[in-house]
Amino acid sequence: MRSSVPLLGAVLVTLATLAPATARAQVGEAERVAARDLFKQGDELQRAGQYEGALDKFQRAEQVIQAPTNVLRIAECQAALGKLVEAAESYRTVVRWSLPPGAPPAFQSAIDQARGELSQVEPRVPRLVVRVAPAGVASEELYIDGTAVPAALLGEPFPLDPGDHKVLVSAPGYASPEQRVSLRERETKTVSVQLRSLATAPGPAPVPAPTTPTTPTTADTPPPPPVYVAPPEGQGGAAPTTERRRSSASLLLGAHVGLTFATGSLPIDQTMVTGAGPTAQMGDVSGLGVAFGLDGGLRFARRFYLGLVLERSAFGAGHNPQQSLGVSSISSSATGAGVVGAFMADPDKPSFYFELGLLGRWYSFSSPDFPTQSYSTAEVMGGVGYWIPLGRWLRVVPLVSGSVGSFALPDTTASSGQGQQGHAFFLIGAKGFYNIDL
Repeated sequence: MRSSVPLLGAVLVTLATLAPATARAQVGEAERVAARDLFKQGDELQRAGQYEGALDKFQRAEQVIQAPTNVLRIAECQAALGKLVEAAESYRTVVRWSLPPGAPPAFQSAIDQARGELSQVEPRVPRLVVRVAPAGVASEELYIDGTAVPAALLGEPFPLDPGDHKVLVSAPGYASPEQRVSLRERETKTVSVQLRSLATAPGPAPVPAPTTPTTPTTADTPPPPPVYVAPPEGQGGAAPTTERRRSSASLLLGAHVGLTFATGSLPIDQTMVTGAGPTAQMGDVSGLGVAFGLDGGLRFARRFYLGLVLERSAFGAGHNPQQSLGVSSISSSATGAGVVGAFMADPDKPSFYFELGLLGRWYSFSSPDFPTQSYSTAEVMGGVGYWIPLGRWLRVVPLVSGSVGSFALPDTTASSGQGQQGHAFFLIGAKGFYNIDL
């Protein structure tokens, strides 16, 4: 234009021969294997952006075994090549497909996907209106790009692909020069043709020989949709599915790691930490450290994620613990747990990733010179990164995140605000997810 069975094992080709009532002979195993190979080659070419080659492979696969999944891929390649009229008609073929009870669920998925993509392609198709003067001339003949078009379409919007086109109108005893017109996507353009009376005896003006239409028109009668014929029992094979990367939901299980540091201030219990001031800078207490954690949740509506996070941080030595706490040796750590919501611009492609959440934070530091000091609080966190799909199963997200809150001494009441000090924790790292499509 985006089931958990492996893509090229189940997507490739249907088990069955899909044919009208005048069906041809049952497809043999050798033909099924050949069609699978064609589909696999087309899939690889489509993913590489080689749509012309991919279209040829999918069309060949469709000639061997008819399936809505084949025609869906044909439509996608035609749309990518700018053949919007053909693409729209291919999508309509899939949407009109008649499935009997017992058809593979993947066929219905292909039909649903085609219906959604058709609604995006149809508005892109440009249209040309050809108006002729004088009105009332009998036996008018219309040619577009050398192809005869029913004269009944004169004055009506006619769908064409974007690009340059040639228009010619003639009638017995009349002639007009050929006109050229350029169409852009979503554009409707009107061309006025002035017929000129010939001085010679009435007769049909010379026109180009009609050629085989290269694009379907609205005047064409659409062929009846193929009807699925279930394969005889005992014939094995894999039922096709639609393209995996467009799943609307998935389960994401993973982990993250990165460098972390803290800023802000800490309230200090001077009865426990003798020689210290009422506050200490977090940078003096905790230096650059390492954070690692677990992540898991559900991606839904394609672009949204809701999950849980559990994180543990171990900090290095602070910049100057002697100045803030009067000691030369100190260690500190933190644990966080909470709920995270995220949005990725396109889960099927590399795209921007944003997250927002609410965490509970437990932080402590200790020294041989005084007991361990512990704090807890709630924090608001946010982050920005880049969502990178790697194959079907793996997702990697390099990101920068931070959380803010305030620590208070255990005996400080929230209403008074005494002893509360603001702080922030930052992380620069990456998340990795194992993706299970639902």
